[in-house]
Amino acid sequence: MSATSDQTILLTTDLSARGDRPMDRAVNLAKTRGAKLVILHVLEKEPYEEDAVEAAKAEIELDLASQDVEAQIIIESGNVVTRIIENAKACNAAMIVTGVARTASIGDLIMGMQLERIIQHSPLPILIAKNRATASYERLLLASDLSYPSAYALERGSALFPDLPAHIVNAFHVPFEGFLHTDDAITDEFRTEQHKQMKKFIDGLKLPDDVREKLGYSVEYGETCTVVRQAITDSRTDLAVVGTHGTSGFRANRMGSMARALITLLPCDTLVVRQPLK
Repeated sequence: MSATSDQTILLTTDLSARGDRPMDRAVNLAKTRGAKLVILHVLEKEPYEEDAVEAAKAEIELDLASQDVEAQIIIESGNVVTRIIENAKACNAAMIVTGVARTASIGDLIMGMQLERIIQHSPLPILIAKNRATASYERLLLASDLSYPSAYALERGSALFPDLPAHIVNAFHVPFEGFLHTDDAITDEFRTEQHKQMKKFIDGLKLPDDVREKLGYSVEYGETCTVVRQAITDSRTDLAVVGTHGTSGFRANRMGSMARALITLLPCDTLVVRQPLK
């Protein structure tokens, strides 16, 4: 990974048991990039006592003791989402690193309302660390529906991780197949058309030549989450990129069911990039 010493990584932590995963990943990113690490914890109760601030700071310092990295620690109170976004802007962060709320009994990850709200409102990419950071990322995979938000997500993701080979996965199905008798010929026809749309999509991406040279893609028949999860397993991908729509007003509270499903169900760390508001 190329060092970019002017970069800042903002880690937001709730000091829960699962906070070790985003902590490890944020430290790994800071070290490999020579970046500044800022750690933010927001006390939700106001007003807060100085003892609570000192206790939170001490806990973070204890977690950092064995990491051999310097970090700026910020303890604030108030609305969690507002404070996170304010601090991310103030420190000119390249990304926000955070974790998930908990693991469901079936093994899927549950985001929680606060994480959803951060994703909905943050203009910065959100890196959701689901796994232990035993090494730097090696592969980047984009789950794409060939839309502008997914193109923007790949462009931002590749800019943040320019050394990683990227792969685009697109899942397709045959329209009205539940009502029609479809055979291999019809499926192949739709697959061929989807390949054409994929190539058009790639041609329109704003990527440096060295990134474009390492870009691969696949078009697979099937349900999106199933196809993408299988691609991640087969390629041993450790970082997925998911794009979400940028909207205002009422629609700002709607992430989109497919984006939510991908963020929740993908087994690897996930970089979520919101399309800028128009």
